[in-house]
Amino acid sequence: MTENIEARARPVAGTSGPLPRAIAEAAVVFLVTLVFFRWTILQWNGFLDFDGHYHHMIAQWMVAQRAFWLDIPWLPFTVLGERGPDQHWLWHLLLVPFGYFSDQDQGLIWAAACNGAATAAILAFVMRMLGIPAAPVFAVLAITTAAVMPYRLMMLRAQNIAIIFMVLSVWAIARRRHGTLGLLAFLFMQSYHGAIVLVPIAAIGCVLGSVAERRLVLTPLIAVAAGELLALLLNPWYPANFEYLFFHVLFKESGTTSGAYLSSLVGTEWYPPGWRKVLLSAWPAHLTLAAALAALAWRMRGSKDVRPGPDTLLAVGVAALSLMLYLGSSRFAEYYVPFACLAAGLAVRDAWTPVRRERLRAAVLGAWALVAASFGLSSAISVPVMPADYLASIGTRLAGISRPGEVIFNSGWADFPALLWRADRLRYVNGLDGHYLAYRDPARFAVWISLGAGMVEDPAYAIEAVFGARFAVVFNRHPALAGQLRASERAILLLESRDGWLFEIRPSDARR
Repeated sequence: MTENIEARARPVAGTSGPLPRAIAEAAVVFLVTLVFFRWTILQWNGFLDFDGHYHHMIAQWMVAQRAFWLDIPWLPFTVLGERGPDQHWLWHLLLVPFGYFSDQDQGLIWAAACNGAATAAILAFVMRMLGIPAAPVFAVLAITTAAVMPYRLMMLRAQNIAIIFMVLSVWAIARRRHGTLGLLAFLFMQSYHGAIVLVPIAAIGCVLGSVAERRLVLTPLIAVAAGELLALLLNPWYPANFEYLFFHVLFKESGTTSGAYLSSLVGTEWYPPGWRKVLLSAWPAHLTLAAALAALAWRMRGSKDVRPGPDTLLAVGVAALSLMLYLGSSRFAEYYVPFACLAAGLAVRDAWTPVRRERLRAAVLGAWALVAASFGLSSAISVPVMPADYLASIGTRLAGISRPGEVIFNSGWADFPALLWRADRLRYVNGLDGHYLAYRDPARFAVWISLGAGMVEDPAYAIEAVFGARFAVVFNRHPALAGQLRASERAILLLESRDGWLFEIRPSDARR
């Protein structure tokens, strides 16, 4: 891009501030957000799901084993195998300090709150470095202008680290820091396979650069490709991590298994939300971006000197890309909303003029921030959650009567993290997503899903013969399987709870 962003941005005097100001604002945003997130999670008295328990468990194991990385041992029949690659390795390493908590529940809660607060802080930091006026206000908008945003950020998931790397990469592309961009791509890929999203973002940067310079510009794409490829090569699980990347990006997300099986193989966050839900659940984000772009267009009509900066065009492009992803899957609201607000802030920066109606504009922005933020924050407080003791009785019983390392048959893949939280020395048939077993062992997958549907004539025999399992945890939505096992001479009901059933399967030679 021929013109430096400092020359094109035209920020208001005093808004582009030095690095210390950006750091100070980010620290304040972090602390305020941390307090709110921590308080809200405690009010829930439960969890939205148990994925965070899995991530925190890995950090705890890294602490216990004093390991710099950890092979994933809990899902031997799946794509992970006996010693699976950790696609979140670097992010899990960052969670290690929370693994030192003597109370693992408190460690999990603090990890989730800090993870979300760090996302807000980095957004504030980058916005200030890009010269966005009232950067902390736009950072708050970036995490509140959709019904799903605040509570999704309070889930201990790698989506948060993805937002951080994406927004830093946009800054690096806009500032033409291609070495930094390559480093960010390297670290992102070591933290989460979602780093693939940097490829289309870099492509947008290449298109904008090529148009501005009237020549082919490929440097951003080359930097991202080099950083991500190097991360895959310099990886503890090379070359198995390449297969896992293929599985995660192409097999799982392309819908190889679909139709009637869809609801049993992935969480609802992967479902397309539809236009109506996208409009209604994120209307403050849409309105924020539309109003900012309208203001910039109005200013461009009145002055030839007012033009969007290259970083503004890049952020708008990334927001459009994220919106397309959002329409394909509800979970990508977490990408769209922050980038819609980043693009809005940059458009406001480009349209902003000092002195004239300064107080009026500040008042309007402040009032809108209160309205928009209340929309997301209210949903975070009232969101329905799962009880904190979900599957606790079954998991605790399993941990006390089973042998370390033996395989447990679990009819519901979604129950795996909750069981792992109480019984982490055992291994399980399927988990994380139903696709994990479908990819590696289609034959066992066919038996597993048929068992859950109550379609196997002798489930006790199949559980022992196919999976080598002595214990079976039956998902509470699989009452047909539970009924079959109750009626079987080879199955002993050990425990029944609101969350499911625990059976012991007698070995074949015990049949009389």
